[in-house]
Amino acid sequence: MSNQGKRSVQVNVRLSEQDFELVKKAAAKLWPNAVLSNSGILLGLARLAAKGAMDTKTKQGKSESKRKSD
Repeated sequence: MSNQGKRSVQVNVRLSEQDFELVKKAAAKLWPNAVLSNSGILLGLARLAAKGAMDTKTKQGKSESKRKSD
């Protein structure tokens, strides 16, 4: 996934069986044939979602400032 060195923050998560199945299906669709641990799946999807949220926030901020200048 990433070459950023050893991870230093530990997070424990409890998911329902339905939520975990959904997460596993999403990972299988994004990374077919990859061998991933449960934590690797959650970390990968969380990073993608975080980046997407930051991109959306940046785009919203730019469009809001553009509207104010109009």
